[in-house]
Amino acid sequence: MADIWKADGEVYKTMQNLIANKAALAHLALVDDDILIVFKEKASTNGDQVIAGSTAKAPPLLTVVSEGKKWKFVITLGADVWSTMGNLEKEALLFHHLCACAVDENPTTSDIKCSKRLPDVSFYREEVKEYGFWRTSGTMPEEDLIDELFGPAKTP
Repeated sequence: MADIWKADGEVYKTMQNLIANKAALAHLALVDDDILIVFKEKASTNGDQVIAGSTAKAPPLLTVVSEGKKWKFVITLGADVWSTMGNLEKEALLFHHLCACAVDENPTTSDIKCSKRLPDVSFYREEVKEYGFWRTSGTMPEEDLIDELFGPAKTP
């Protein structure tokens, strides 16, 4: 099993700056101290695709092992990928994972409900090439746009 460790203060500072300064993340101000960021030695893969990180609701077990600290979310990042990124890429990766964190406050009771959001768009290259953006606009993109969105086509 790979080593896992809690992120350092600099990563948390970046996260808190994003929450404070990006309107899309303003709802996370309610829980910014309750988001756990951890690194694992090596990023996950799915086939030949590297998964630089993941976001999940924090399991109740964390409250037990954290001696009562009620974590809301856990962001897990691959240290091997993180170490090769520039500051802007690191910020973008954190932003991406924070966008997955949904927090809704009941205005009458002030109770907070946390959930994980799915990305707004999820397409495969082959799907867009055959059917275009059938779920959204219904338009067929030019090949250049497909390459821009998905990168160059892989040769089998």
